[in-house]
Amino acid sequence: MMTPKEFQKQFKRLLMSRVEGMDWEDKLARVRQYLRQLEARQSPEEESAELSPSLELIPFEPGKRPVDEALYPGHGCSERVGCINTAGDPAELGDEVWLLYRLRDLYAFVAPFERPFEVTLSAWFLPASPERGAPCPVPGLIDLPLSPQVVSTSSYPVPMLEPAPWNAFHQTVYVATIAPARQLMPRAPGAAAGGGYDWLDLPASFRAQIPDGEDPFTFASLFRQQLRVEIKLSEAGRTVAAESTEIEVFDTGRFGSLYARLLDRLVKADTESQQRELGIDELHVGYHPWFPVLTIGMDKAALYLRAIHQDLEQHRRNLPDPRWLLRVGLYLELLTCLGIFEAVKREYPDMLSPEEREAFERGEAFAPVRAAIDVAAWRQVWDMRHIAPRAAGFFAAGPVSLTNLMRKQKATLAFLHTHHADLQRAIELAGPNLGNAQETWHRVFRDAERAVLRNSALAFPELSHLDPRWRDFALWHQRGDVRLFGLSLMPEALTGLFGDQDGIFPAACRQYRKSMNDVARWAAERRLMDYTGDECIPRNASLLEATMDKNPSLLAALERRDGYGAAQSIDLDAPSKAALEASPEDVMVLLRRTPVFKPLLDRELRKLARRARRVEYGPLDRIVLQGQRDSSMYVVASGTVEVLVRHPGGQDTPVAALEKGAVFGEFALLTGEERTATVRAIDEVVLYQITKEALQPIIEARPQLVIELSLLMASRQAHLRDAAERYLAAEDKVRSLAGRIRRFVLG
Repeated sequence: MMTPKEFQKQFKRLLMSRVEGMDWEDKLARVRQYLRQLEARQSPEEESAELSPSLELIPFEPGKRPVDEALYPGHGCSERVGCINTAGDPAELGDEVWLLYRLRDLYAFVAPFERPFEVTLSAWFLPASPERGAPCPVPGLIDLPLSPQVVSTSSYPVPMLEPAPWNAFHQTVYVATIAPARQLMPRAPGAAAGGGYDWLDLPASFRAQIPDGEDPFTFASLFRQQLRVEIKLSEAGRTVAAESTEIEVFDTGRFGSLYARLLDRLVKADTESQQRELGIDELHVGYHPWFPVLTIGMDKAALYLRAIHQDLEQHRRNLPDPRWLLRVGLYLELLTCLGIFEAVKREYPDMLSPEEREAFERGEAFAPVRAAIDVAAWRQVWDMRHIAPRAAGFFAAGPVSLTNLMRKQKATLAFLHTHHADLQRAIELAGPNLGNAQETWHRVFRDAERAVLRNSALAFPELSHLDPRWRDFALWHQRGDVRLFGLSLMPEALTGLFGDQDGIFPAACRQYRKSMNDVARWAAERRLMDYTGDECIPRNASLLEATMDKNPSLLAALERRDGYGAAQSIDLDAPSKAALEASPEDVMVLLRRTPVFKPLLDRELRKLARRARRVEYGPLDRIVLQGQRDSSMYVVASGTVEVLVRHPGGQDTPVAALEKGAVFGEFALLTGEERTATVRAIDEVVLYQITKEALQPIIEARPQLVIELSLLMASRQAHLRDAAERYLAAEDKVRSLAGRIRRFVLG
């Protein structure tokens, strides 16, 4: 909605525009005549009916969800990703994609004029590249009429919709929905219901690109489809206004299916082959050196997919942008599994069906994947698959030797090295993420830790043959500490086996953290990712380190951040519930203590408090990024945040810590200027976000507030500038002193 100031600017711009045959006096005369005509009309709405309507799709914004619109009008956003789950319960095949949109200047089509109109939705499957042809219309999703509906306020925080009138368009954000499972999937052959269309309804040219099945989300389509969606306002078949966007839809039910083939067909078959060679009866697949990394990796993927589904179906906030993680995860699975399939093709040629192999070797969608896989590297890893044969004495671990643990460790490290080289290429294929990759990396890393800790018994059956005390040593031992668990004497064979190395848990989690940090550093150098601090995943982002440091408060905070309630252990419990919202009176008290809002009257402050958005962040979550441009300020309600400044060399230096009652971002709120620092949470924090849209009507009603706010801001800016100059002077002094010490001591 336009503000009075914007209206005045546009009117002045129009008057100053050059018009053929009209001078300044002619323009003024024309305006006076027009005003007299308006005054003579029975209703100003008659003039409104001559305005041209427009339609605006609300874009996606990281960290926000459509349900935010219920409590904080103007804060919701459209989704740009959806999921189906063809491997799950047919009654629960996936979520709905919510697209938020506004209609402006719809006066001609609502009371009192009531001209007939229609709002419709259309969708097309997009080709993998323009060379593959034109977009393919989705049967049943072309010019589909939309009814007016909005995000329900009564059901918040549960995401639900409720009807709303078109005639409230000037203050309403409407919602269009797509149900991928019902509208993008074809019906089963012979079924009267259960899908949106018949497979044969799609053009033959589209079906020819999918030789391995009869739906748009098979292996040949990379388990995904890019969709163009258009919302259109029409009158009597004539398009009045329209806008389109693109969303991606993934079949997450097929995610992990290629990894499952590695376990169920490749590793199982190889275990049986080695069993015959070693002369062992009934050798369990869990003894295979590849078994731990695949089992733990699949569970890690299941955990982060659980988080993504919660975000998309329940509108939770596990990840700022679920789409980027889905893209990276999908490309990583394709690169790793297809690289392995090609590496073992001579011994195991049937890892892909003939139709899948045709799609892989000839399909244009697979061209970037084919160019990126590293068959030779995976062949070297495959050579590390040999099981340690049975041993006698202490080294006996059932049907194998205890040294098989070392073979598993060696194979796992080699697997991760090549897997994370694939991860680099997956990031390139997925595209850059400079805004929230660090928060995504934290989540994936902690899900990997959870997977390691949850699967130890399954992944390492050798340990079941050890005394429980020695098993704990093998799992939890930290380098340099041989007295863990109060054991002063350990079997020489066990300590010799492990040497002075970390046990299975710390070794796996620390190696994985190092590997992910190496990938993040590589990606940051190529502007594919960005992160704050010396490491993308610092030590205090780790569940395992919090456990071993006996820091239950940090552990509980990290668990809550990931949606697992207040558990003070790594065991997964039920998802945490949404926090209760503070009353406007509580928010008003907090704002009253904020210096920047001192000029506001109580009624103005109360109005601002009603529009303040409560947001929560977990440890190390970034709230604003240096160089980012937006128009929000934040008030700290609880917890502590730190302010970091990035130097030209790329180093992030902490310059301040802010606690309850502190504010940051006020310059961006009032001027829209670029963020001069990054602000991130040190621990769990609750903030209240104040946007330009919330402050705008208050200033419009009392324009003199601008002067009072400017005086306060000028004073605060001068104070911050002095503080920065003192900091830089001190930094120069430290540098100079360090140089003198270095020259004196070292010569």
